[in-house]
Amino acid sequence: MLKNQAIIKTVVKNMGGTFEKIIPERNYFYIKINNERIFINRKFVINNSFFSRKQLTNFKDLTYILLKENNIPTPKTTCFYRETLNKINLEENLKQLSFPIVIKDANGSNSLGVFVNIETLEEAKKIILQEIKKYSCLLAQEMIFGKEYRVLILENKAIGVLEMIPPRIFGNGKNTVKELIEKKQKKTKKTPFNNALVKILNEQKEKLTSVPKEGKEIFFKKNSCLSEGGETKDATAIINKEIVSLCVKVAKIVDKKLVGLDIVCDDIRKKTSEQNFNVIEANRRPDIYIHYNPTFGETRNVVKNIVEFILKLKKL
Repeated sequence: MLKNQAIIKTVVKNMGGTFEKIIPERNYFYIKINNERIFINRKFVINNSFFSRKQLTNFKDLTYILLKENNIPTPKTTCFYRETLNKINLEENLKQLSFPIVIKDANGSNSLGVFVNIETLEEAKKIILQEIKKYSCLLAQEMIFGKEYRVLILENKAIGVLEMIPPRIFGNGKNTVKELIEKKQKKTKKTPFNNALVKILNEQKEKLTSVPKEGKEIFFKKNSCLSEGGETKDATAIINKEIVSLCVKVAKIVDKKLVGLDIVCDDIRKKTSEQNFNVIEANRRPDIYIHYNPTFGETRNVVKNIVEFILKLKKL
């Protein structure tokens, strides 16, 4: 008996269509027929919202392919699958990227399975060969630097926009950097005082033992990390309309009415053409609590927006 994929391919071909694989390791492909393109994997799933496209945000490798295919600016990425990984294609693919890079689990969420600021080919190879035993697919992605934002899209609107500020301290002319970090993290997860932290401080011409002058801003993580003292700043009122339109387009690409987009850019107020701008991830189950009581700015009652939207849909 023919398996699903084989019989689908045969029938579609007989109907005059074509069959295009996009991620063989996941059995993802497109059916092209009657000037339409249908995304599918091993089986058809049809529900009230037509094709279930849960995979589009479940798997970061697929999200990346779709963003690139639709000319959405996103960091250069290469994917490694456990079943096809070998040391030759590992090194060849990593060499296509500019370091530093981030490595992450393609199925992961909540910052699990994420390794940031990897600066050498050897370090990247070591992490992937070790972690691929735990994860079926790993992404290696060029790190993009700038301000981080979370844009919460509900259908065609940005109902909440936050600047995600990495953990930082401010000098007071009295305490050392180490003491200021410890004070900052009394009620949060502790950042290890390791070589990675020392390097970040060195880039800012500081040491754990130095006493920064009054008011000097010093970051001790490069990425936003609320659990280690990161901060949030509401930016809903200032986001550029062109960026909102692009984010709505991304939500449609991944087929989600509600999606949280992670963006890195110079300034959320500017057009994408006027700055470095990249969409990093699309989150199908975005955190809601972060839009309430931000460190700076006003609360956005996104739950109210979402509930009202659902009630509106039920009336249709």
